[in-house]
Amino acid sequence: MILAVAVLLARFFLNRTGKVLQDAPLLAEVIRGPYEHVVLEQGEVESTKNVEIRCEVKARGGGGSSTTILDVTPEGTMVEAGDWLVTLDSSSLEEDLSRQRIVVNTSEALMIQAEAIYETSKIAQKEYLLGTSVQEEKMILNEIYVAEDALKKAELELKSSERLLAKGLITDLQVEAQRFSVAKADNELDAGRTKLRVLRDYTRKKMLTQLNSDIKAADVKWKNEKDSHAEEVNKLGEIRSQLEKCTIRAPNEGVVVYANVQSGRSNEFIVEPGSPVRERQVIIRLPDPKKMQIKANINEASINLVHAGQQATIRIEALGDVELPGQVVKVSQYAEPGHWWRSNSKEYATQIAISDPPDNILSGLTAEVRIHVEQEREALQLPIQAVYESSGRTFCLIQNDDQLKTKEIIILSSNEKTVVIDETSSELLRPGDKVVANARRHATSFVFPEGDTSMAADSRNEKELSPRPRVAEKKEAAGDKAKSSQGIISHLDRDQDGMISQSEIGALPEQFRQRLSRADKNGDGNIDQTELSAAMASFKRQ
Repeated sequence: MILAVAVLLARFFLNRTGKVLQDAPLLAEVIRGPYEHVVLEQGEVESTKNVEIRCEVKARGGGGSSTTILDVTPEGTMVEAGDWLVTLDSSSLEEDLSRQRIVVNTSEALMIQAEAIYETSKIAQKEYLLGTSVQEEKMILNEIYVAEDALKKAELELKSSERLLAKGLITDLQVEAQRFSVAKADNELDAGRTKLRVLRDYTRKKMLTQLNSDIKAADVKWKNEKDSHAEEVNKLGEIRSQLEKCTIRAPNEGVVVYANVQSGRSNEFIVEPGSPVRERQVIIRLPDPKKMQIKANINEASINLVHAGQQATIRIEALGDVELPGQVVKVSQYAEPGHWWRSNSKEYATQIAISDPPDNILSGLTAEVRIHVEQEREALQLPIQAVYESSGRTFCLIQNDDQLKTKEIIILSSNEKTVVIDETSSELLRPGDKVVANARRHATSFVFPEGDTSMAADSRNEKELSPRPRVAEKKEAAGDKAKSSQGIISHLDRDQDGMISQSEIGALPEQFRQRLSRADKNGDGNIDQTELSAAMASFKRQ
């Protein structure tokens, strides 16, 4: 068997210009039945309403991460609002909490002390203004009264001494002493009056200015201590709040989905105990299981066929053969960003809402989406390889007895396999009619209306064909490649799964193993008929 397949592959790869001659046409029947044109793509299940659970613990110090995960709810768990999700490491925050409590107590003591100083300074002002200054003023007034009394007495004694001197009873020296007593009393009175004026005009104002300054300074210091204490209290509250955020609970119901970041670079993140978490990093997503959709990337070759409102059929691999109804809700107007490992073809993100998602559906599941571009219950159809295009008109060959007759047809629609014929505008075709399925190989059998010279040009010089691809030519070439690749797969496919696996490739000679391995474009380890056909076409172009 392996030798036979090797020979088959050798004939294909080594004899590129070889041509299999087929004298008899390949026939197919015209049928009437259901017709469907679909765009088939792979996609991924996601929720239209995703709540992202982030790490709200702030980074402390110069490190990149703010904390680590201690425990986490298993992925796929259905949770309700308020249920526990994640526990983050809070040891450093607890140490900060203890230190901050001491700082708060110290700042509170300083604030109380500053308040006492402020109140004391206000009392000192009132004490001086209503007590001390009044008392000093009265003491000075008493001194003035005493000085005035002493001056009067000294003046009376001086007059008495002067009369006694006139009578010769006392000497001049005694009178002179009495005059000194009067002058002394007068000086003491003047000093008292000066002291009273200084108290009223200077000392009192000076003391009030100093006391008012003390009050203002104490008030400012008290306010500063209050603000400082309030700031420390806020820090204490923030640390307590951060401690509370180390236990994350669900804000609403949903299914737990880990926000893993898988890559070959340093930014890989796996949600598991011990993993470091950055501030504002998404840890878990809670998709709403009642609002699910499929995100599929539509190739640029098919994107113009897809628009919002189209019905779709969704099949999720994990749910078996269950088909779910859906509807296209959004088609992106911009191509998805390209990557170096992808081809140059563009893809456009398309969202397909699932009409009635089942309870066991999960985000991230792989889904197959069939977008229904066009559907007909009853349509007259023939294989697309049976169509031949000439001068903008389309024809087919009908076998009538042993004769081949040319019929002009008008195509209403086509998919990858068949075309739908406009019965009112085309020449008569009936279900069951035999048409030539490989029309291009039998181009010389076509009889075109008068004036149509494209057939003659085709037979004279193949190179003079219009550069515009013809429907029949393109589709029949695809059919020929499909037949060749199908034959190879049927020989190599031991387990009859429709694909060539790695173990089946390994049984081939080395030169064929290398060529077949390059055909695996999607990297899944298997080669299907589409990949093999594309590889064969690429090899022929070399």
